[in-house]
Amino acid sequence: MKSVVELNVRSCLASAIVLLTCVSTTAQTAKFHGVSAVQGFSQPARISDVACQLSGVVSSLEVTPGSQVRQGECLVRLDSSVHERRLEQARLAKESQGETRTAQANLAAQRSRLDRLTALRSRNHATDTELEMARRDFELAEASLLRAQENSLQFEAEYERLLAESQQYCIAAPFDGVLIEYQKQPGEYVGPVDPTVCVVADLNQLSVDFLVPRSLRNTIKLEQTVKVFFVEANRKVKGTVYFVSPFPHGETGTYTVKVLIDNLDRSLNAGERCTLETESSSGTTAGQSSP
Repeated sequence: MKSVVELNVRSCLASAIVLLTCVSTTAQTAKFHGVSAVQGFSQPARISDVACQLSGVVSSLEVTPGSQVRQGECLVRLDSSVHERRLEQARLAKESQGETRTAQANLAAQRSRLDRLTALRSRNHATDTELEMARRDFELAEASLLRAQENSLQFEAEYERLLAESQQYCIAAPFDGVLIEYQKQPGEYVGPVDPTVCVVADLNQLSVDFLVPRSLRNTIKLEQTVKVFFVEANRKVKGTVYFVSPFPHGETGTYTVKVLIDNLDRSLNAGERCTLETESSSGTTAGQSSP
């Protein structure tokens, strides 16, 4: 008895899924202004979850949500007080000249001593041992100067590394767009588990996704110019097809088609209902039945 009940429940669920699938597919093709057309919704062509490379605490939010931002503009600053002290220490080490000057002075003194002993040895006023010791001291002085110069280069490289790392404490916009929202607030920790700090969207171009019925799939091609009607704005614009799914959705049997629309004047809104119209080979409109 229990197995029979379970079988009936499963049958009911399967019937419900099929019914919902049919409703969903039918809903993608509806009539607006007396014309049957494929429906879709506009969205930003590019949305980025801006993440942080470093771990730290948010110090300040530099831009108001909804504002236009430029590529490279600082959006969020992390607390960099400890890093700034390290950078200052590296700067002082880079500019320090004491070790190099000491090594230069010692080398000059050892060269002068070697020259004197060489002259004295030519007149038999110095021993070979004294001359050999002077040569070794001169070579050690040369090595000390070389080590000082290498240390100076290392200090300079360390300073440049910390200086470049300073830019990572300022999380910048990856492209021109609009700051949608912040995911972190001042005082909150940003780490590798949850590195996203804000969301930026490019509204200069909109992408409209359509679920096209199987019967209309062959009427739409890549890079094809199509007409898209924005229902709420009551405006028809041209767009370019930049993606056509090679296979249908298993649940609905429809194909995903994406259309790119220029929106430099920002007159069109993301999240708006749209309809797709294309001229097929038979002269009918996509989504519109031929007589």
